[in-house]
Amino acid sequence: MANSRKSLPLNNSPRLLEAVFQRALEDILARVVVSGRTADVTGREPAAAIARIALAYSGGLDSSVLLHLAAAACQQRGIECFAFHVHHGLSPNADQWLSHCEVQAQQVGVQFHARRVQLDPNNKLGTEQAARLARYAALADMCNEQAVTLLLTAHHQDDQSETVLLQLLRGAGLPGLSAMPTHQTKHALLGERIALGRPLLETTRAELEAWVHAHAISHVMDESNDDRRFRRNALRHHIIPMLEQQLPGAQKSIARSTRHLQTAQRLLDELAAMDLQTCGEAGALVIARLQLLSHDRLDNLLRHWLRQCGADHYPSDAQLYQLREQMLLARDDAHPRLNLCGLVLERRLGRLVASADVCMPTALPEEILVQWQGEPEIVIPAWQGRLVFEAAVGPGLDRAQLRQGPLWLRARSGGERLKLDPKRPSRTLKNLFQESDVPARERGWLPLLYLGDELVFAAGLGMDVRAEQGSEGIRLRWLRHA
Repeated sequence: MANSRKSLPLNNSPRLLEAVFQRALEDILARVVVSGRTADVTGREPAAAIARIALAYSGGLDSSVLLHLAAAACQQRGIECFAFHVHHGLSPNADQWLSHCEVQAQQVGVQFHARRVQLDPNNKLGTEQAARLARYAALADMCNEQAVTLLLTAHHQDDQSETVLLQLLRGAGLPGLSAMPTHQTKHALLGERIALGRPLLETTRAELEAWVHAHAISHVMDESNDDRRFRRNALRHHIIPMLEQQLPGAQKSIARSTRHLQTAQRLLDELAAMDLQTCGEAGALVIARLQLLSHDRLDNLLRHWLRQCGADHYPSDAQLYQLREQMLLARDDAHPRLNLCGLVLERRLGRLVASADVCMPTALPEEILVQWQGEPEIVIPAWQGRLVFEAAVGPGLDRAQLRQGPLWLRARSGGERLKLDPKRPSRTLKNLFQESDVPARERGWLPLLYLGDELVFAAGLGMDVRAEQGSEGIRLRWLRHA
Protein backbone atom coordinates (compact mmCIF):
# COMPACT_ATOMS: atom_id res chain seq x y z
CA MET A 1 0.00 0.00 0.00
CA ALA A 2 1.44 3.35 -1.04
CA ASN A 3 2.04 5.87 1.71
CA SER A 4 3.56 9.29 2.37
CA ARG A 5 5.16 10.08 5.74
CA LYS A 6 3.92 12.79 8.09
CA SER A 7 5.79 16.06 8.35
CA LEU A 8 9.32 15.62 9.65
CA PRO A 9 11.90 18.20 10.68
CA LEU A 10 14.44 18.92 7.95
CA ASN A 11 17.73 18.45 9.82
CA ASN A 12 19.59 18.57 6.51
CA SER A 13 18.48 20.30 3.35
CA PRO A 14 17.46 18.15 0.37
CA ARG A 15 20.25 19.74 -1.63
CA LEU A 16 22.83 18.47 0.90
CA LEU A 17 21.59 14.90 0.63
CA GLU A 18 21.67 15.11 -3.16
CA ALA A 19 25.25 16.38 -3.03
CA VAL A 20 26.28 13.48 -0.77
CA PHE A 21 24.66 11.05 -3.19
CA GLN A 22 26.35 12.61 -6.21
CA ARG A 23 29.81 12.41 -4.59
CA ALA A 24 29.27 8.80 -3.57
CA LEU A 25 28.03 7.84 -7.01
CA GLU A 26 30.99 9.54 -8.71
CA ASP A 27 33.36 7.57 -6.49
CA ILE A 28 31.55 4.30 -7.23
CA LEU A 29 31.56 4.92 -10.99
CA ALA A 30 35.27 5.74 -10.93
CA ARG A 31 36.05 2.53 -9.05
CA VAL A 32 33.92 0.46 -11.41
CA VAL A 33 35.72 1.81 -14.47
CA VAL A 34 39.14 1.26 -12.88
CA SER A 35 38.24 -2.31 -11.85
CA GLY A 36 37.15 -3.18 -15.39
CA ARG A 37 33.54 -3.93 -14.45
CA THR A 38 32.38 -1.98 -17.50
CA ALA A 39 33.11 -4.99 -19.69
CA ASP A 40 29.87 -6.44 -20.96
CA VAL A 41 28.68 -10.00 -20.35
CA THR A 42 30.37 -11.23 -23.52
CA GLY A 43 33.76 -10.48 -21.98
CA ARG A 44 34.82 -7.69 -24.33
CA GLU A 45 37.24 -5.02 -23.20
CA PRO A 46 35.85 -2.43 -20.74
CA ALA A 47 34.50 0.80 -22.15
CA ALA A 48 35.77 4.21 -21.12
CA ALA A 49 32.66 4.83 -19.01
CA ILE A 50 29.81 2.72 -17.70
CA ALA A 51 26.71 2.73 -19.90
CA ARG A 52 24.12 0.94 -17.73
CA ILE A 53 23.21 1.04 -14.03
CA ALA A 54 20.54 -0.91 -12.18
CA LEU A 55 19.10 -0.37 -8.74
CA ALA A 56 17.35 -2.77 -6.40
CA TYR A 57 13.88 -1.26 -5.98
CA SER A 58 11.50 -2.69 -3.41
CA GLY A 59 9.19 0.34 -3.37
CA GLY A 60 10.01 1.17 0.25
CA LEU A 61 11.13 4.56 1.46
CA ASP A 62 14.88 3.93 1.11
CA SER A 63 14.81 2.48 -2.40
CA SER A 64 12.32 5.15 -3.50
CA VAL A 65 14.89 7.83 -2.63
CA LEU A 66 17.48 5.83 -4.55
CA LEU A 67 15.16 5.54 -7.57
CA HIS A 68 14.65 9.31 -7.89
CA LEU A 69 18.27 10.27 -7.19
CA ALA A 70 19.67 7.60 -9.53
CA ALA A 71 17.22 8.44 -12.30
CA ALA A 72 18.23 12.12 -12.23
CA ALA A 73 21.95 11.31 -11.99
CA CYS A 74 21.84 8.84 -14.87
CA GLN A 75 19.91 11.28 -17.03
CA GLN A 76 22.58 13.92 -16.43
CA ARG A 77 25.35 11.48 -17.36
CA GLY A 78 23.65 9.80 -20.30
CA ILE A 79 23.60 6.44 -18.51
CA GLU A 80 20.79 3.94 -19.07
CA CYS A 81 19.03 3.22 -15.78
CA PHE A 82 17.07 0.10 -14.74
CA ALA A 83 14.94 -0.63 -11.66
CA PHE A 84 14.86 -4.30 -10.64
CA HIS A 85 12.08 -5.49 -8.34
CA VAL A 86 11.95 -8.90 -6.62
CA HIS A 87 8.49 -10.27 -5.77
CA HIS A 88 8.90 -12.67 -2.82
CA GLY A 89 5.20 -13.35 -2.37
CA LEU A 90 5.62 -13.20 1.42
CA SER A 91 3.16 -10.33 1.89
CA PRO A 92 -0.50 -10.19 0.81
CA ASN A 93 0.39 -6.77 -0.61
CA ALA A 94 3.23 -8.05 -2.83
CA ASP A 95 1.22 -7.73 -6.06
CA GLN A 96 0.26 -4.16 -5.22
CA TRP A 97 3.88 -3.31 -4.47
CA LEU A 98 4.97 -4.65 -7.84
CA SER A 99 2.35 -2.53 -9.64
CA HIS A 100 3.32 0.53 -7.60
CA CYS A 101 7.02 0.08 -8.42
CA GLU A 102 6.35 -0.28 -12.13
CA VAL A 103 4.32 2.95 -12.21
CA GLN A 104 6.91 4.90 -10.20
CA ALA A 105 9.78 3.72 -12.40
CA GLN A 106 7.92 4.71 -15.54
CA GLN A 107 7.22 8.16 -14.14
CA VAL A 108 10.92 8.92 -13.69
CA GLY A 109 11.92 7.35 -17.02
CA VAL A 110 13.61 4.24 -15.63
CA GLN A 111 13.26 0.82 -17.28
CA PHE A 112 11.48 -1.58 -14.94
CA HIS A 113 11.97 -5.35 -14.63
CA ALA A 114 10.57 -7.70 -12.01
CA ARG A 115 11.26 -11.28 -11.00
CA ARG A 116 9.04 -13.55 -8.91
CA VAL A 117 10.75 -15.94 -6.51
CA GLN A 118 9.29 -18.69 -4.36
CA LEU A 119 10.79 -19.57 -1.00
CA ASP A 120 10.89 -23.10 0.35
CA PRO A 121 8.74 -23.13 3.52
CA ASN A 122 10.89 -25.98 4.91
CA ASN A 123 14.25 -24.28 4.41
CA LYS A 124 16.67 -24.41 7.34
CA LEU A 125 18.07 -20.92 6.80
CA GLY A 126 15.18 -18.94 8.21
CA THR A 127 12.91 -16.59 6.32
CA GLU A 128 15.27 -13.59 6.44
CA GLN A 129 18.29 -15.39 5.02
CA ALA A 130 16.32 -17.44 2.50
CA ALA A 131 14.65 -14.29 1.16
CA ARG A 132 18.01 -12.49 0.98
CA LEU A 133 19.64 -15.29 -1.01
CA ALA A 134 16.66 -15.53 -3.38
CA ARG A 135 16.61 -11.75 -3.82
CA TYR A 136 20.29 -11.50 -4.76
CA ALA A 137 20.02 -14.46 -7.12
CA ALA A 138 17.09 -12.79 -8.90
CA LEU A 139 18.92 -9.44 -9.05
CA ALA A 140 21.99 -11.14 -10.50
CA ASP A 141 19.86 -12.84 -13.15
CA MET A 142 18.26 -9.56 -14.19
CA CYS A 143 21.64 -7.81 -14.29
CA ASN A 144 23.04 -10.50 -16.57
CA GLU A 145 19.98 -10.46 -18.80
CA GLN A 146 20.27 -6.67 -19.30
CA ALA A 147 24.09 -6.60 -19.49
CA VAL A 148 24.28 -4.47 -16.33
CA THR A 149 27.59 -4.58 -14.46
CA LEU A 150 26.80 -2.17 -11.59
CA LEU A 151 23.93 -2.66 -9.15
CA LEU A 152 23.01 0.04 -6.60
CA THR A 153 21.25 -0.68 -3.31
CA ALA A 154 19.68 1.74 -0.84
CA HIS A 155 21.58 0.68 2.29
CA HIS A 156 22.08 3.65 4.61
CA GLN A 157 23.85 4.52 7.84
CA ASP A 158 21.18 2.94 10.07
CA ASP A 159 21.49 -0.32 8.14
CA GLN A 160 25.24 -0.17 8.68
CA SER A 161 24.81 0.22 12.45
CA GLU A 162 22.41 -2.71 12.57
CA THR A 163 24.80 -4.88 10.58
CA VAL A 164 27.77 -4.06 12.81
CA LEU A 165 25.81 -4.80 15.99
CA LEU A 166 24.46 -8.06 14.60
CA GLN A 167 27.96 -9.16 13.59
CA LEU A 168 29.35 -8.14 16.95
CA LEU A 169 26.71 -10.18 18.77
CA ARG A 170 27.54 -13.17 16.57
CA GLY A 171 31.18 -12.94 17.61
CA ALA A 172 32.30 -12.08 14.08
CA GLY A 173 35.88 -11.24 13.19
CA LEU A 174 37.22 -8.23 11.35
CA PRO A 175 35.68 -9.15 7.95
CA GLY A 176 32.21 -9.28 9.53
CA LEU A 177 32.66 -6.17 11.66
CA SER A 178 33.84 -4.24 8.59
CA ALA A 179 30.21 -4.53 7.50
CA MET A 180 29.22 -2.91 4.19
CA PRO A 181 31.63 -0.86 2.06
CA THR A 182 30.35 1.84 -0.28
CA HIS A 183 31.64 -0.15 -3.24
CA GLN A 184 32.34 -3.83 -3.85
CA THR A 185 34.03 -4.88 -7.06
CA LYS A 186 32.81 -8.41 -6.43
CA HIS A 187 29.89 -9.50 -4.27
CA ALA A 188 29.64 -13.17 -3.30
CA LEU A 189 25.93 -13.39 -4.18
CA LEU A 190 26.07 -11.46 -7.46
CA GLY A 191 28.88 -13.24 -9.29
CA GLU A 192 32.12 -12.19 -10.90
CA ARG A 193 30.79 -9.65 -13.41
CA ILE A 194 28.56 -7.47 -11.23
CA ALA A 195 29.83 -4.73 -8.92
CA LEU A 196 27.74 -3.42 -6.02
CA GLY A 197 27.42 0.22 -4.97
CA ARG A 198 25.78 1.77 -1.90
CA PRO A 199 25.66 5.52 -2.56
CA LEU A 200 23.37 6.26 0.43
CA LEU A 201 25.60 4.63 3.05
CA GLU A 202 26.65 7.96 4.59
CA THR A 203 23.05 9.15 5.04
CA THR A 204 20.72 8.39 7.93
CA ARG A 205 17.20 7.04 7.78
CA ALA A 206 15.94 10.36 9.21
CA GLU A 207 17.60 12.26 6.37
CA LEU A 208 15.97 9.98 3.82
CA GLU A 209 12.58 10.48 5.48
CA ALA A 210 13.05 14.24 5.36
CA TRP A 211 13.94 14.10 1.67
CA VAL A 212 10.90 11.95 0.86
CA HIS A 213 8.68 14.44 2.72
CA ALA A 214 10.22 17.44 0.96
CA HIS A 215 9.65 15.91 -2.47
CA ALA A 216 6.32 14.21 -1.73
CA ILE A 217 7.68 10.84 -2.89
CA SER A 218 5.15 8.00 -2.83
CA HIS A 219 6.39 4.71 -1.36
CA VAL A 220 5.07 1.49 0.13
CA MET A 221 5.14 0.33 3.75
CA ASP A 222 6.32 -3.23 4.36
CA GLU A 223 4.53 -4.58 7.42
CA SER A 224 7.32 -7.11 8.03
CA ASN A 225 9.62 -4.22 9.02
CA ASP A 226 7.61 -3.92 12.23
CA ASP A 227 7.81 -7.63 13.09
CA ARG A 228 9.94 -7.73 16.26
CA ARG A 229 10.60 -11.46 15.83
CA PHE A 230 13.30 -10.58 13.31
CA ARG A 231 16.57 -9.64 15.03
CA ARG A 232 17.27 -6.69 12.76
CA ASN A 233 13.86 -5.21 13.50
CA ALA A 234 14.42 -5.65 17.22
CA LEU A 235 17.65 -3.68 16.92
CA ARG A 236 16.00 -1.05 14.73
CA HIS A 237 12.99 -0.40 16.94
CA HIS A 238 14.35 -1.03 20.44
CA ILE A 239 18.08 -1.23 20.94
CA ILE A 240 19.42 1.45 18.59
CA PRO A 241 16.84 4.10 19.67
CA MET A 242 17.82 3.40 23.28
CA LEU A 243 21.49 3.79 22.38
CA GLU A 244 20.78 7.09 20.66
CA GLN A 245 18.80 8.29 23.65
CA GLN A 246 21.58 7.48 26.11
CA LEU A 247 24.50 8.19 23.74
CA PRO A 248 23.48 10.77 21.11
CA GLY A 249 25.35 10.26 17.86
CA ALA A 250 25.93 6.56 18.52
CA GLN A 251 25.17 5.55 14.93
CA LYS A 252 27.58 8.09 13.49
CA SER A 253 30.25 6.80 15.88
CA ILE A 254 29.58 3.23 14.78
CA ALA A 255 29.86 4.31 11.14
CA ARG A 256 33.18 6.04 11.89
CA SER A 257 34.53 2.93 13.63
CA THR A 258 33.35 0.83 10.70
CA ARG A 259 35.45 2.90 8.32
CA HIS A 260 38.50 2.28 10.53
CA LEU A 261 37.76 -1.45 10.54
CA GLN A 262 37.44 -1.44 6.76
CA THR A 263 40.85 0.23 6.48
CA ALA A 264 42.34 -2.43 8.77
CA GLN A 265 40.74 -5.18 6.69
CA ARG A 266 42.12 -3.71 3.47
CA LEU A 267 45.60 -3.70 4.99
CA LEU A 268 45.20 -7.33 6.03
CA ASP A 269 44.06 -8.17 2.51
CA GLU A 270 47.19 -6.50 1.09
CA LEU A 271 49.36 -8.47 3.53
CA ALA A 272 47.59 -11.70 2.57
CA ALA A 273 48.13 -10.94 -1.12
CA MET A 274 51.87 -10.53 -0.50
CA ASP A 275 52.00 -13.76 1.51
CA LEU A 276 50.10 -15.53 -1.24
CA GLN A 277 52.78 -14.51 -3.74
CA THR A 278 55.40 -16.03 -1.44
CA CYS A 279 53.52 -19.18 -0.41
CA GLY A 280 51.37 -19.79 -3.48
CA GLU A 281 52.17 -21.99 -6.42
CA ALA A 282 49.80 -22.70 -9.33
CA GLY A 283 46.72 -21.92 -7.23
CA ALA A 284 47.87 -24.09 -4.30
CA LEU A 285 49.77 -23.27 -1.09
CA VAL A 286 53.22 -24.74 -0.43
CA ILE A 287 53.02 -26.21 3.06
CA ALA A 288 56.73 -25.79 3.88
CA ARG A 289 56.40 -22.04 3.22
CA LEU A 290 53.21 -21.76 5.25
CA GLN A 291 54.99 -23.22 8.26
CA LEU A 292 57.35 -20.23 8.30
CA LEU A 293 54.51 -17.77 8.97
CA SER A 294 53.34 -16.65 12.39
CA HIS A 295 50.05 -18.05 13.67
CA ASP A 296 48.05 -14.87 13.01
CA ARG A 297 49.63 -14.26 9.62
CA LEU A 298 48.95 -17.86 8.59
CA ASP A 299 45.27 -17.59 9.53
CA ASN A 300 44.98 -14.30 7.65
CA LEU A 301 46.45 -15.90 4.52
CA LEU A 302 44.23 -18.98 4.79
CA ARG A 303 41.07 -16.86 5.05
CA HIS A 304 42.12 -14.81 2.03
CA TRP A 305 43.11 -17.86 -0.05
CA LEU A 306 39.92 -19.78 0.77
CA ARG A 307 37.75 -16.89 -0.40
CA GLN A 308 39.79 -16.63 -3.60
CA CYS A 309 39.20 -20.34 -4.16
CA GLY A 310 35.44 -19.82 -3.93
CA ALA A 311 34.65 -20.49 -0.26
CA ASP A 312 31.02 -19.62 0.50
CA HIS A 313 31.92 -17.99 3.85
CA TYR A 314 34.89 -17.12 6.02
CA PRO A 315 36.10 -20.03 8.19
CA SER A 316 35.53 -19.86 11.93
CA ASP A 317 38.39 -20.09 14.45
CA ALA A 318 37.46 -23.73 15.07
CA GLN A 319 37.54 -24.50 11.35
CA LEU A 320 40.95 -22.85 10.94
CA TYR A 321 42.26 -24.91 13.86
CA GLN A 322 40.91 -28.06 12.21
CA LEU A 323 42.56 -27.07 8.92
CA ARG A 324 45.95 -26.53 10.57
CA GLU A 325 45.78 -29.74 12.57
CA GLN A 326 44.62 -32.04 9.76
CA MET A 327 46.30 -30.53 6.72
CA LEU A 328 49.43 -28.65 7.77
CA LEU A 329 50.62 -30.94 10.56
CA ALA A 330 49.93 -34.24 8.81
CA ARG A 331 52.74 -36.69 7.98
CA ASP A 332 54.48 -36.19 4.65
CA ASP A 333 53.12 -39.49 3.34
CA ALA A 334 49.55 -38.79 4.48
CA HIS A 335 46.78 -37.64 2.14
CA PRO A 336 44.17 -35.95 4.38
CA ARG A 337 40.95 -34.53 2.98
CA LEU A 338 38.76 -31.88 4.60
CA ASN A 339 35.42 -30.37 3.60
CA LEU A 340 35.43 -26.72 4.57
CA CYS A 341 33.36 -23.67 3.56
CA GLY A 342 31.94 -25.38 0.47
CA LEU A 343 35.39 -26.55 -0.69
CA VAL A 344 37.37 -29.78 -0.58
CA LEU A 345 40.89 -29.30 0.82
CA GLU A 346 43.58 -31.88 0.16
CA ARG A 347 47.28 -32.24 0.77
CA ARG A 348 49.12 -33.32 -2.38
CA LEU A 349 52.87 -33.45 -2.90
CA GLY A 350 53.56 -30.95 -0.14
CA ARG A 351 50.89 -28.52 -1.28
CA LEU A 352 47.48 -27.52 0.06
CA VAL A 353 44.95 -27.70 -2.77
CA ALA A 354 41.32 -26.52 -2.81
CA SER A 355 38.61 -27.59 -5.23
CA ALA A 356 34.84 -27.35 -5.47
CA ASP A 357 32.94 -29.82 -3.30
CA VAL A 358 31.53 -32.09 -6.01
CA CYS A 359 29.49 -35.11 -4.97
CA MET A 360 30.97 -38.22 -6.56
CA PRO A 361 28.66 -41.16 -7.35
CA THR A 362 28.98 -44.06 -4.96
CA ALA A 363 28.36 -47.01 -7.30
CA LEU A 364 31.03 -47.74 -9.93
CA PRO A 365 29.84 -49.17 -13.26
CA GLU A 366 30.46 -52.73 -14.37
CA GLU A 367 33.12 -53.39 -17.00
CA ILE A 368 32.22 -51.98 -20.41
CA LEU A 369 33.17 -53.35 -23.82
CA VAL A 370 34.50 -50.53 -26.04
CA GLN A 371 34.55 -50.86 -29.81
CA TRP A 372 36.90 -48.41 -31.56
CA GLN A 373 36.42 -47.79 -35.26
CA GLY A 374 38.85 -44.93 -35.75
CA GLU A 375 36.79 -42.10 -34.21
CA PRO A 376 38.73 -39.39 -32.26
CA GLU A 377 36.86 -40.06 -29.02
CA ILE A 378 34.27 -42.31 -27.44
CA VAL A 379 31.88 -40.95 -24.82
CA ILE A 380 31.36 -43.32 -21.87
CA PRO A 381 28.26 -42.04 -19.98
CA ALA A 382 28.50 -44.73 -17.30
CA TRP A 383 31.99 -43.50 -16.38
CA GLN A 384 31.05 -39.81 -16.77
CA GLY A 385 33.81 -39.08 -19.26
CA ARG A 386 35.24 -39.82 -22.66
CA LEU A 387 38.18 -41.77 -24.02
CA VAL A 388 40.26 -39.76 -26.49
CA PHE A 389 42.32 -41.40 -29.26
CA GLU A 390 45.14 -39.23 -30.64
CA ALA A 391 47.65 -39.93 -33.40
CA ALA A 392 51.11 -40.24 -31.85
CA VAL A 393 54.28 -38.75 -33.31
CA GLY A 394 56.32 -41.33 -31.44
CA PRO A 395 55.46 -44.77 -30.03
CA GLY A 396 51.84 -45.65 -29.40
CA LEU A 397 49.30 -48.44 -29.42
CA ASP A 398 48.86 -50.36 -32.65
CA ARG A 399 45.80 -49.15 -34.57
CA ALA A 400 44.92 -52.59 -35.93
CA GLN A 401 45.02 -54.18 -32.48
CA LEU A 402 42.82 -51.42 -31.06
CA ARG A 403 40.26 -51.97 -33.81
CA GLN A 404 40.35 -55.74 -33.34
CA GLY A 405 40.11 -55.54 -29.55
CA PRO A 406 38.50 -56.48 -27.36
CA LEU A 407 38.83 -53.26 -25.34
CA TRP A 408 37.47 -53.27 -21.80
CA LEU A 409 36.96 -50.39 -19.37
CA ARG A 410 37.15 -51.63 -15.78
CA ALA A 411 37.40 -50.27 -12.26
CA ARG A 412 40.43 -50.87 -10.08
CA SER A 413 40.29 -54.09 -8.10
CA GLY A 414 43.69 -53.89 -6.38
CA GLY A 415 47.20 -55.04 -7.21
CA GLU A 416 47.29 -53.66 -10.80
CA ARG A 417 50.70 -52.57 -12.08
CA LEU A 418 51.74 -50.11 -14.75
CA LYS A 419 55.08 -49.32 -16.37
CA LEU A 420 55.11 -45.62 -17.28
CA ASP A 421 58.85 -45.23 -17.93
CA PRO A 422 60.89 -47.63 -20.08
CA LYS A 423 63.90 -47.07 -17.79
CA ARG A 424 62.04 -47.88 -14.58
CA PRO A 425 60.25 -51.01 -13.34
CA SER A 426 56.49 -51.41 -13.23
CA ARG A 427 54.76 -50.12 -10.09
CA THR A 428 51.41 -50.60 -8.44
CA LEU A 429 48.66 -48.14 -9.29
CA LYS A 430 48.31 -47.41 -5.57
CA ASN A 431 51.88 -46.14 -5.37
CA LEU A 432 51.64 -44.23 -8.63
CA PHE A 433 48.44 -42.48 -7.53
CA GLN A 434 49.96 -41.60 -4.15
CA GLU A 435 52.73 -39.74 -5.96
CA SER A 436 50.38 -38.12 -8.47
CA ASP A 437 48.43 -34.88 -8.34
CA VAL A 438 45.10 -36.71 -8.66
CA PRO A 439 42.69 -36.07 -5.74
CA ALA A 440 42.07 -39.20 -3.70
CA ARG A 441 38.29 -38.88 -4.02
CA GLU A 442 38.54 -39.00 -7.85
CA ARG A 443 40.85 -41.98 -8.20
CA GLY A 444 38.10 -44.57 -7.97
CA TRP A 445 36.33 -42.90 -10.88
CA LEU A 446 39.31 -43.16 -13.21
CA PRO A 447 38.82 -46.30 -15.35
CA LEU A 448 41.42 -48.76 -16.56
CA LEU A 449 41.57 -49.81 -20.21
CA TYR A 450 42.46 -53.39 -21.07
CA LEU A 451 43.38 -54.68 -24.54
CA GLY A 452 42.33 -58.27 -24.15
CA ASP A 453 43.75 -59.22 -20.73
CA GLU A 454 46.55 -56.67 -20.79
CA LEU A 455 46.30 -53.35 -18.92
CA VAL A 456 47.40 -50.70 -21.42
CA PHE A 457 46.11 -47.43 -19.95
CA ALA A 458 45.12 -46.03 -16.55
CA ALA A 459 43.14 -42.76 -16.60
CA GLY A 460 44.95 -40.09 -14.62
CA LEU A 461 48.31 -41.84 -14.94
CA GLY A 462 49.01 -42.76 -18.55
CA MET A 463 49.84 -45.66 -20.88
CA ASP A 464 51.91 -48.74 -20.21
CA VAL A 465 55.08 -48.44 -22.32
CA ARG A 466 55.17 -52.23 -22.78
CA ALA A 467 52.03 -52.01 -24.93
CA GLU A 468 53.49 -49.38 -27.28
CA GLN A 469 54.63 -50.66 -30.66
CA GLY A 470 56.62 -48.80 -33.30
CA SER A 471 55.84 -45.20 -34.22
CA GLU A 472 52.79 -43.24 -35.35
CA GLY A 473 50.49 -45.29 -33.19
CA ILE A 474 47.68 -44.11 -30.94
CA ARG A 475 47.99 -42.27 -27.63
CA LEU A 476 45.11 -42.38 -25.15
CA ARG A 477 43.70 -39.70 -22.85
CA TRP A 478 40.74 -39.66 -20.47
CA LEU A 479 38.61 -36.53 -20.04
CA ARG A 480 36.12 -36.45 -17.22
CA HIS A 481 32.89 -34.55 -17.78
CA ALA A 482 32.58 -31.37 -15.70
